[in-house]
Amino acid sequence: MVSKFAALVSILSAVSAPAATPPIHNPVDFVTGVYARLIKAQSGDHSYEPPEDILTPRLKKLIADDRKRAHGEVGCLDFEYWVNGQDWVITKLSVTSGAAGKDQWTVIAKFLNTGDPQEIHFDFRRVEQRWLLDDVHSVKDPRWTLSEILRCTY
Repeated sequence: MVSKFAALVSILSAVSAPAATPPIHNPVDFVTGVYARLIKAQSGDHSYEPPEDILTPRLKKLIADDRKRAHGEVGCLDFEYWVNGQDWVITKLSVTSGAAGKDQWTVIAKFLNTGDPQEIHFDFRRVEQRWLLDDVHSVKDPRWTLSEILRCTY
């Protein structure tokens, strides 16, 4: 009886747990894929949420700390940083490679969100042979850096 229960729990956990994001081999391709899913979701209920298992330990901790401080309410991060807003209608998307080195790679996404020009830079770092997202910057007004927002410095 116990083994059947354990098997059922294991199956249910696998069904309800989000699938792990495959390792990122090319951050430009990864960011392009996230935007493709955001664009597909914009015609529906905006239900797609970009994965969080691609964050460096530093950025993951900043997000966890922000959520903890918020006690279930909206924290310092009160918008979707991928689109620089709470809602989105993305058009004229361009994703390119910025500065790249052995262990760092910046990806630049330019697009219009509800008609407003956006330019978001995604800083990836290689951590234990995996590309992980380490920070995000909006370089158009209003300018922001994700790690600073998460520290409530804005």
